[in-house]
Parts: sequence; structure tokens; C-alpha cells
Amino acid sequence: MNGLVYEIFGLEVSFLKLKSYYCLINDEMKLDKRDKIILSTIEYDSRIKEKGLARLCHLSKDAIRYRVRKLESQKIITKYTCFVDYTKLGFVSYKLYLKIRGSEKDWTALRAFLDRKPNVLVRFEAQSDWNFGIGYFARSLYDYYAFELELFSKFESIIQNSELCQMVDVLFFEPKIFMGGSAETFKLFDGVRNGQVDSKDIKLMEMLLGDSRLSLLELAKGIGLSSDSTKKRMMRLENEGIITRYLTLIDHQKLGFEIYKVFISVRDYTDSVEKELMAQLASYKNIRNIIRIVGPWKLEVELICSSYDEFFGILKELRIKFPDNIASLTYAIFRNDTYYPSGKIPT
Repeated sequence: MNGLVYEIFGLEVSFLKLKSYYCLINDEMKLDKRDKIILSTIEYDSRIKEKGLARLCHLSKDAIRYRVRKLESQKIITKYTCFVDYTKLGFVSYKLYLKIRGSEKDWTALRAFLDRKPNVLVRFEAQSDWNFGIGYFARSLYDYYAFELELFSKFESIIQNSELCQMVDVLFFEPKIFMGGSAETFKLFDGVRNGQVDSKDIKLMEMLLGDSRLSLLELAKGIGLSSDSTKKRMMRLENEGIITRYLTLIDHQKLGFEIYKVFISVRDYTDSVEKELMAQLASYKNIRNIIRIVGPWKLEVELICSSYDEFFGILKELRIKFPDNIASLTYAIFRNDTYYPSGKIPT
């Protein structure tokens, strides 16, 4: 066995060296308790100060800085951004699922088209009957219609099928997969308009979309105001629910997880049944968000699981607990989520 030689990246490598190479990769991606505390904390609070993380981890600020930079260099941390709730700015949320069949050149053109649209909150790709999804925010149904008309006219040759939904609201759960315990929740896109924004607010939000860890001094310089005025604007945007969280985007696949989206169709569905079903979903450590939908299904549920067996166990339990109310469960494995791809706020 030791004499076996393989070719990798154009180089001849012995079996033992190849085994050591993969062990090294796996070792680099393993997290200890302090890494897990860091990721669990900053995923929805990227602006937390180093001294706050240092207290939580019982480490020095230098040690925290080193660990965060290592997670960045390993591409486990991929970006710092924020959640901007477009419904607070007067927009209505839509989700469009597509069945795409085309070359990589076609896919690249579709991504580039969407990435120029400030109204696109997210685009994502999946392994399922629907292999491409778009979250789009429009001022009116007419505005959404204009977007869809442009999309289909440009890409009708590769769009085989489509399904349109409207989001009622999204309930997000802060992460439990690393540390367990109970999770705080927060709601987005509930359609309640809270305030007005001016051009400096928009510039501030766009800077935070690009990097939510920018210092107050950098933000103030970018929008041409004092640090005190900038801080007050940030606090107002937070208090009005326009900026809801400062995010750290994490590549969970590198840590051995998959993101599953479950589409739940229902029957004999009442307010009390919904409360029971939502409570059951909230009890799972794997839960990431629950979206209430007007469309072909009632709920979209996002779960993060370390194995298919773990995911299948959740589906099985849901079917057993709600046999009279769940008409069907379908799912997709999500990849390549890109939030706020244009980096711009729609006006």
C-alpha cells in the first residue's frame, strides 16, 4: 500500500503523503470551542468589539484577532454585511423560483444581469426541481411585472419553468448549531413601513452592505459627516428596524454542513395549527429561518444539518407529528447564496 503513487494537481504523490495532505485539510477546518463561540456570536453581530469576544472566549484581544483572521484566510468567514429590511422602505417582497437549463455561459449571464439590480435582495442556486431562486423587492406589482418581463425576454431560451410567491414575513433564528441552547429570534420583511431615509442614509447602508465591520470613523468619512452624527444615523436606522442585524457570512459547507430549504404544503390549516407547527420547527437546533408564503406552498423552512440522516430525521418527525396538516414536504439543497449582490439600496 505504501508504494502506491497517485497524481494530484499534476504531481506524483505517495499514498502516505496524500493521506497526510487530506488530514491536514481536515485539521485546518476543525473548530475548537472558542472558534465556535466566535462564529456563533458574530454571525448576527459582526460589529461586536474584540474586547466583547475576548470576554466571551476568555482570551486576549490579540488572540481573538488571530482566530478571526485565520477563519477569514480559510474562507470560513466570507463576508461582513448587514440585513436591510426593504419593506421598511416601502417595498413588497417577492420570490421567484426558476428551472434553468443552459450552459455555464448562460448561468453567468443570468447572475450578472441580477447583480446589476438593486431590488434583488438575494439570488441562490439549488439542487432540486427549482434550481435557481431570486428574492426581489418592488414598489408595486406593476414594478415587479416590469422586472419579470425584462428577465424572461432576456433569458426565455434557458428558463423552462417558474413559480412566483410573495413573502408575508421571515422569522430568523440566531445560530444554535455550534453551541446549542435557546436562540433569539427576529422578524424581517413584515411589510410595516417605519421611516424615511435620505441620500446619506442610503450611502451609509451601502457602505455597511459592503463591509459591516467598517469603523465609525471610516463610515463617517464615507458619508461626509461627523462620527457622532453617523452613530446617531445608525442608531435611528436600527431603532426603526431598517437595519436589523450586522451579519457575518459563513461557508458552512467547509465545516461539514448543508443548507436545506423545505417547502411545506398544508391542509386543514388554522392559526392554532400554525402556532404548533412553528413551535415544533423552532425547537430544532438546526433551524435558520421560517418564511410564511402566499403561493403554492405555505411555509419555507431553512435548516442546517451535518448529514442527510439528521435532515431526514427532522422530516420524518414533522410527518409523524402533523399527519393531518402537512400535505407534502419537498426540499432543495442550497448553494451559492448571494445577498444584496448589487451592493446598492433601491430608491
